Amino acid sequence: MGVPAVEVSAIPLSSKLPNILDLPLISRFVKMAIAAGTAMLIAPKSMTLNIQEMMNAAAIGDTQALGVFIIIIHHAEGLSAQDRNGRSDPYIALAYAKFGKPLYSTRIILGDLNPVFEETAMMLITRNEVQAEEDLAAMLWDSDKRSADDLIGRVQIPVKELMKEPNVMKRRTDNLTGYENADVMSGKLHWSIGYFEKTPLKRELERPPENPPTAPTKTAPEMEMRPGDKGPNPAKRDLPPPPPDVQRTAPDPEYPSGILSVVIHQINNLERQNLKGTTGKDREGTAGQDTDEASEEGGNLPSSYVEILVNDDMVYKTRVKQYSAMPFFEAGTEVFVRNWETAVVRLVVRDARLREGDPILGIVHLPLKHILAESSEVTRLYSLQEGVGFGRVNVSMCFRSVQAKLPREQLGWDTATVELFNPIRVEIDPSKKSIAGPLASKTTSITVSTTDSTEKVPKNAGVIDENGILRWDVGDMIRLPVYNRYASCVFFEFGSAGVGPIGNKPIALAVVWLKDLVDDEEKEVSIPVVVSKDIRQLRQNALTEFTKKTHDFEVIGYLKTVIKLDSGLDMDHENYAKSKARRHAFETYDHIEGEAQVAEKNAHAMDDGVVDKKERKAIEAAHERQLQNRQRGVAGFKPYRTMKWMKQGIKNRIHPDKPAKREPTVNTEA
Repeated sequence: MGVPAVEVSAIPLSSKLPNILDLPLISRFVKMAIAAGTAMLIAPKSMTLNIQEMMNAAAIGDTQALGVFIIIIHHAEGLSAQDRNGRSDPYIALAYAKFGKPLYSTRIILGDLNPVFEETAMMLITRNEVQAEEDLAAMLWDSDKRSADDLIGRVQIPVKELMKEPNVMKRRTDNLTGYENADVMSGKLHWSIGYFEKTPLKRELERPPENPPTAPTKTAPEMEMRPGDKGPNPAKRDLPPPPPDVQRTAPDPEYPSGILSVVIHQINNLERQNLKGTTGKDREGTAGQDTDEASEEGGNLPSSYVEILVNDDMVYKTRVKQYSAMPFFEAGTEVFVRNWETAVVRLVVRDARLREGDPILGIVHLPLKHILAESSEVTRLYSLQEGVGFGRVNVSMCFRSVQAKLPREQLGWDTATVELFNPIRVEIDPSKKSIAGPLASKTTSITVSTTDSTEKVPKNAGVIDENGILRWDVGDMIRLPVYNRYASCVFFEFGSAGVGPIGNKPIALAVVWLKDLVDDEEKEVSIPVVVSKDIRQLRQNALTEFTKKTHDFEVIGYLKTVIKLDSGLDMDHENYAKSKARRHAFETYDHIEGEAQVAEKNAHAMDDGVVDKKERKAIEAAHERQLQNRQRGVAGFKPYRTMKWMKQGIKNRIHPDKPAKREPTVNTEA
């Protein structure tokens, strides 16, 4: 059954007056309110039950994915111009051709017919793609600001062909075709593809069973033999040993990358906290709070759903299970994990509410190195914490390594914060001073940016030392939040050429790619400073030998500084969490880590013997934030939460945020 279509009219007594509900805005609002109210009363509710898994104690056993395609997109050359200015704004989307849905997209490079990406993508492949005889497709598109994107070309390769030589990367160059294979398009794609299988479990890592069965001294046929009978064939007893038990064998540390499967089975005894406690005049002598078991009746039943976060990125969201203290989900997802020893999974249970934000009922924090210390598959009950509810989540996780050994730089998290330490130094090549512009003799301002954030170093922060090296003092450090670090860079733009509206072109540019950094390690980088007639074109192009052949630029010197990539979310990401998925991910981080870090910082306010006005304000703001997250204080009243929800909705409509550069892909139940 679906939500009923309801026609509502408000006809005045005078026939000359109009039907108020015929007005577009009012009519739409009333219909949405009725639909939201009746949606909770529609039967039957959806529920997925996997009888096989229920009978097998909810064991996963293995991942559905057979392996993973690792794809490195190097560059494209000779693309056709799709815009009137004789250029294109290309990007590449990867997908399985018959399925069609893009599974990965590169960054957009503006105004370039020879874009250099150097991006790495991972795509899981299951038996479904093999049986459907799928093709791996790379679609090159021209991004348009106000119209549908134009096809520049595409490449399709059968997955069975790519799987013939597993566990090895193959570099290839393919000509582009149009919508049909017979349509020849201008340009070539240079990329590397490898199919990597799952590694077998290592018997040396299998721990013995806790209660091993006693091995019989004789087989069943031998025990039935009489004296003089001919014995059975001894060769029949020499069967191959069974494979290692996935529930008693830890993942192989030699292969840290692999496929992670997470399945949410159900939540036991789920309920919201009674935040008010016992009220009324006759409170003396009564219990402060209700301690009865959760019931399937009453007004305190949540409408729950679960979000799965891996390394601070939301990857999956279940359906909402209406008004239940024992919601069954039997839903989950599989993702590629670069390094299981540093990966963290968080299960966030939320309560879907009308006309207010969905509060966090509880969070389950699961560092894989601890969870998978003795087993590649785990099925357990975990208690909800750091929320406004109670309950225990029954979840299964299974990790299977693949036979790919990624370099250390590729084993990090996608979400991070870039830290730049003092100072920034630039040494100009004496032979290039004639084309270096103002940088040849003086300092300029520096704009330091990632795809998501920007900081500016003023001109007066720079000096020229006795050796002629330009130095900029950045204070303690510059912190730049970033999402999708493996497709992002930090670029340093020096000054501007010109005055007024036409003076926003930088004099010179230096770029460091975050894919070349190891998480949580300081590194001194030395990167070329370049000048060009079309310098903004170089901001998103990786500088390789191919770039030197196809782009006009000159290296005038080198920039040196110390840089560190702080993995995961931190408080700096709050102002950049624009989409709902990223806001929810930040709220989860704030509950688990953010509040504790702020409290630790505020605990040192008295180190100098006095709490100044700024420190007092920070302590009060942290306390208010804690109350808001726990729906206590004024946040415990529903009208306040509704007004806050309405305020956010009005703000989004009056001043809509610009869309994020690249939104996370969040899978949901089919």
